Amino acid sequence: MKITKFTYDKPDNDDGNISFEMQGVLENDSDHDVEFVKKSVIMVNENDVTVGGTEDEDDRVFISSKDSGDVDLLNWMSVHKDVFKSGTGADCKAVIHMTTYRREFVKVGNMDIPEKEGDMTEVKKKISVGGVAEVLGMSVLRKANNDEGEAEFEMNLGIRNTSDSYIARAQTTLKVMDQRDAQIEDTQDYRELPAKSSIVFTPSFWGLKPGKIKNGTFNVTASVFVPIQTYTAEATPKPSKD
Repeated sequence: MKITKFTYDKPDNDDGNISFEMQGVLENDSDHDVEFVKKSVIMVNENDVTVGGTEDEDDRVFISSKDSGDVDLLNWMSVHKDVFKSGTGADCKAVIHMTTYRREFVKVGNMDIPEKEGDMTEVKKKISVGGVAEVLGMSVLRKANNDEGEAEFEMNLGIRNTSDSYIARAQTTLKVMDQRDAQIEDTQDYRELPAKSSIVFTPSFWGLKPGKIKNGTFNVTASVFVPIQTYTAEATPKPSKD
């Protein structure tokens, strides 16, 4: 990881805050595509004392194997001028950490939407996700329509971490498809998954008209994000040209 830009502005006249911005380039020399990153930045002053920081994650990033791509590390983070002896960002240093992740993806299945109250459809199998996690099937129970006449469902999908490693993100995506295979709605949820633990996802939808979903399906997928590599860097800022 190379820091390509790290700048600071003059202290704000109203509140005395100094704004920082940082960008970098990530060189993915692994055999896997990067599809998720977790990053953190600690800001220290001239005494190496923490005066600020941030942590973030990005699931929009995609960097192919053996390729490179831009990453945002700080977006106008502010630190008060009085934490620095000089009263400027020149006394700042940033300690940066980033972990890249590959995505392991499975199709859980296309489930028929239950036709009437009390009907239930199921995925009756265990599905391995990249050899590190397992989907323990899924159930969809049709309940009584709500007071607005909209369809109601009770959905449960279980994922367990079968590995000895922490999974930063386990994710499920559901799409509601009509009888013409056109998408009506979708929903996505994600959680952390410690080693040898499990979680039940309970997705839900609102505003589904019974007539519109007749003879339709739920398209279900699951993903886990597995660490590839961890990067560490330090940087000092330059004055912004603005």
